[in-house]
Parts: sequence; structure tokens; C-alpha cells
Amino acid sequence: MSNPYQKLLDLLPKTPEFIGTITYASHPNYKVLVVDGTGLLLCTSSTQFSVGNRVFVAGTEIKRSALAGTVATIEV
Repeated sequence: MSNPYQKLLDLLPKTPEFIGTITYASHPNYKVLVVDGTGLLLCTSSTQFSVGNRVFVAGTEIKRSALAGTVATIEV
């Protein structure tokens, strides 16, 4: 019998994702200013982005574009 709790845990991302704004773009290397105020990250991406784009970052990799709007922190 499978464990439903483990299946739920497997759905959650292993690396937390943050939202940031690209401040420097030289494909495939980017500098991203993280919204929570932790500072600049040096990130890579296979997709090309422009300065000012909002993106999701996990570790040092840009995952995808982020929508404009306010950011809320949800504690799980």
C-alpha cells in the first residue's frame, strides 16, 4: 500500500523558489535581485530574458517568468 503522506511531500519542490527582477542580462548568465531583499544572485538560464523581467529562481537557475503584481509570503 502506498503512503499518501509521502506522495504529497513528493509534489512539493525540493528547492525553494524565489521571485526576483533581472538587473543584468548576458545570456546565459544573469544577475537577479531577489524580492525578499537578500540581494543579487548570479543565475543561469537556457531561455533569454531582458533587464527588468520578473522571474522565478530556484538555487542558481531561472525557472520561468513571473507575473507582475504583489508578492506574499505563505508559511507552510
